[in-house]
Amino acid sequence: MRRLPVFLVLDVSDSMIGEPHRYLEAGVAELTKKLRQDPQALESVFLSIIAFAGQVKTLVPLIDLPTFYPPKLPIGSGTSFGAALEHLMLEIDKNVVKSTPTSKGDWKPVIYFLTDGKPTDKYQQTLTKWQQHYAKRCHFIAIGLGQYADLAVFSNIANDSFVYNGEQETDFARFIQWMTMSVKSQSVALDKNPSSSGCVSLEKAGGFLEQFDFNGTYSDNDCAVFVGRCQKSIQPYLIKYDRLPTFMEMGLDLSKVEEGQKLFQVSGCYPIEESYFDWSEKENVNPMINVKNLIGGVGCPYCGNPYALGVCMCENIFCVDDGVDAVCPWCDNSLQMQSNTNEAGFNITRSKG
Repeated sequence: MRRLPVFLVLDVSDSMIGEPHRYLEAGVAELTKKLRQDPQALESVFLSIIAFAGQVKTLVPLIDLPTFYPPKLPIGSGTSFGAALEHLMLEIDKNVVKSTPTSKGDWKPVIYFLTDGKPTDKYQQTLTKWQQHYAKRCHFIAIGLGQYADLAVFSNIANDSFVYNGEQETDFARFIQWMTMSVKSQSVALDKNPSSSGCVSLEKAGGFLEQFDFNGTYSDNDCAVFVGRCQKSIQPYLIKYDRLPTFMEMGLDLSKVEEGQKLFQVSGCYPIEESYFDWSEKENVNPMINVKNLIGGVGCPYCGNPYALGVCMCENIFCVDDGVDAVCPWCDNSLQMQSNTNEAGFNITRSKG
């Protein structure tokens, strides 16, 4: 039987840290489980996982469902759309069997490109290359995770574009069920009618997917993420702040808020592995944000120090306790800490998300 190559291209940028990252990892496992229960998919579907942040890697090469094992997803800084698409093209060239005059190759590959952010690399030439040489050979489904995902960059190459707008774990379970039905329908449709796309209609998605309108506009990134280290264990963590949609929802004193100022509410602090830096963009140029735009604080996930957002003279972030003396785990400098009393605040480095 001819193979149906299915590539899952997954955004693992640090803006996904927390529940989205956990949902995505569990969703891949659930997708695999459900596909294995379908005889047609079990025989024809071959899965591959490509993950991207600042760097791009194939976590699982194209492999049959019985052999496929869901990988642990990494996390990194940056959202390299262009690099991810370039890597995908290399994987297609290397692994998808083309038809010849004497034999039929694989079915048209299906790509599910899932992302929650905006590109942080130069992607325009790569999109043109895909449109010219790969668009007719593949079925490309772009899925934005959350209302701030920017799918407009795919306007000329995506066959289908959806925005996942669920907020509950049950919504994500239904979203994975939709993806399962979509892959199953692809395998059945291609077996019976090779010219059919086989994509499951939005009515079956249950209301948590919306057709993406390329004429619409989305806001800027809805979070600010900071990379820190535990002062005691030296292990890294991420602090995530979510952008507030309105000031009034938090009951803030508007007299202290400048016009056009974006505020971010702390949502959590998460331990990460050292591999985070391997998956991050190598450029040492990151955006800055003023501390007066940040609301709330959080403690260290390792040692329990009450403040995870201490800032050293080397501009790196680490956790501190209630004392004055500290040692920066990044540069080993001995410091005397003090609270910020400047109404103008000061700028600190955030990740690219």
